[in-house]
Amino acid sequence: MNYTYKKDWWETKDHKFLKIKDMETSHIENTIKFLKRNPKFYDEEYSFWDGDIDSMFYDYIDNSHLVEQKIDELEFELRLRKIEKEVE
Repeated sequence: MNYTYKKDWWETKDHKFLKIKDMETSHIENTIKFLKRNPKFYDEEYSFWDGDIDSMFYDYIDNSHLVEQKIDELEFELRLRKIEKEVE
């Protein structure tokens, strides 16, 4: 999907970066749902072929662990907000 994992940041569909702490709560919740439906979000796929069978190349990198990390970051922010709200 060509999205970059960057700790504490979310990359939007138009490839702009937002700090997770600056995202609306509803946006965080929807992002978590999206990532749970798309565990291959950060996966990488590379291929090359110039017509010569000997030069054919394919590689796939499973980055599902990055999706899990991003979900953890987002859920952590939600927990912080809940605690802050309780303290008020």
